[in-house]
Amino acid sequence: MVMKRLLREPFLHFVLLGVLVFAVDAYLRARTAEAGGGEIIVTQGRIENLAALFARTWQRPPTAQELRALVDEYVLEEALFREGVALGVDQGDTVIRRRVRQKMDFFVDDLVDSGEMPEAELEAWLAEHSESYAQPARFTFRQVYLNPDRRGDALRADAERVLAELRSTDGTSDPRELGDGSLLGHGYTDYRADIVATTFGQTFAEHLARLQAGEWSGPVESAFGLHLVFVDASTPGWLPALAEVRDEVERDWSFAQRQEASKRFYEQVLSRYDVTIEWPQASEGLSLAAEGAEPSEVFE
Repeated sequence: MVMKRLLREPFLHFVLLGVLVFAVDAYLRARTAEAGGGEIIVTQGRIENLAALFARTWQRPPTAQELRALVDEYVLEEALFREGVALGVDQGDTVIRRRVRQKMDFFVDDLVDSGEMPEAELEAWLAEHSESYAQPARFTFRQVYLNPDRRGDALRADAERVLAELRSTDGTSDPRELGDGSLLGHGYTDYRADIVATTFGQTFAEHLARLQAGEWSGPVESAFGLHLVFVDASTPGWLPALAEVRDEVERDWSFAQRQEASKRFYEQVLSRYDVTIEWPQASEGLSLAAEGAEPSEVFE
């Protein structure tokens, strides 16, 4: 009874709370002492960076008072960061882990020299990846469409008859009147081969490249039916010189260099660690991540 009465005493609660606060304070002081404090130096470059960030945000430079506040905030942030690391608050935090990983990725990107691009390597890259920079053929053509649903079994015969009429016309009649109506256009000017393939189908685009310019030809099959085609002009595909696609080649080459540098760096980092992966026991709905892997497998 005495113990129960004592435990209900507010004064005892106050004393116990004070002891707890004292213990936490002592622990924090001990951890801070382990960190050793240290000097915080705010360099001129850092101050200029803070001022530039402010100017980009507010579209004006900071006043002297605002700049002082920015520096004070940076000092407080740096001090709290160091204290947090000393206390281990960064441990197990997914957001912090991802941010550190991101900064390491930025660090690896900086390993690649961003100076003048080596001409010989750019030329070699262009030759090796020519399919990425090749310019497609272009066509200027007209077409007369024949609808297979409307013409049925007579489709091929009608195509031959219409082709003969188109070739014999004196140029005064409208060729479209010999065909069937559709949402397709009659004439296409300077159309790239890949766009032609998207509109009419790959088979049509390939056939179009083989037609003789300056005369009606066909029938040419597409995803819609049959077409009689007059090619007015065509330009074959070509591989441009480096000077014509330098920006794209430099961008792609730089990206590949960063990827390779990242791969080498990460392999070097991982080589310093012995990695133990404790795969979960296989069960219903759960399989081992690697075929044939055993739990507690060690990779060295």
